[in-house]
Amino acid sequence: MKRIIFSNPVKQYSSSGSSGLRQSRSYMMFCAVLFGGIIFGAVSSRNADIKLLQRLDFIFQTNFNIRCSQGLISAFVSSFASSVMLLTVVFLLGLSLWGGFISPVVPFFKGYGYGLSVGFLYGAYGLKGIFYNILVILPGSFISAAVIAAAALQAFRNSLRISACFIRTPLQEDPQKQMKGYFVSMLRALAMCAFSAVFDMLCSLCFSWIFNF
Repeated sequence: MKRIIFSNPVKQYSSSGSSGLRQSRSYMMFCAVLFGGIIFGAVSSRNADIKLLQRLDFIFQTNFNIRCSQGLISAFVSSFASSVMLLTVVFLLGLSLWGGFISPVVPFFKGYGYGLSVGFLYGAYGLKGIFYNILVILPGSFISAAVIAAAALQAFRNSLRISACFIRTPLQEDPQKQMKGYFVSMLRALAMCAFSAVFDMLCSLCFSWIFNF
């Protein structure tokens, strides 16, 4: 049981690939929370408009008009900044005693932003909006969402380790080593966020010119 609770999802991701992630029940639970956010965002898109997407764009990258008009560097910076903001929140939650229990909220809102954008595109433009989502938004968003979910799980586990320091005697693991591992995991997640931003930029370069909303 201890191995299941305290295993490193980022390490599993880098060592055993997607099959390792599928075998992690905890990770699948966080992905389910993310998917719940997508559904909630898609349902909420009925009341969404362009102004709402513009207000939320910096956090969730929901505004497709900005995606179509921005340059390559701007596309990378905006996508990376969005992921870094959420990752920073996750990182800080993992450093607190009870913050890990709030960490699932972050992937939920990540999914909410994606669902809001996709739902609005489908409602406003039908199949054209769906194809835009598949070619431009989905690839980079899929990577960043997977990373945010894994980071949130790692934050949850690190918060449990911190809590264990107050109730376990003697300590079973070196707290300094645990914290170092947590920092390394978050740095890996940051690198994956940068990769997703590059992928997002390339998708915008290759396909956004096809669409004219």
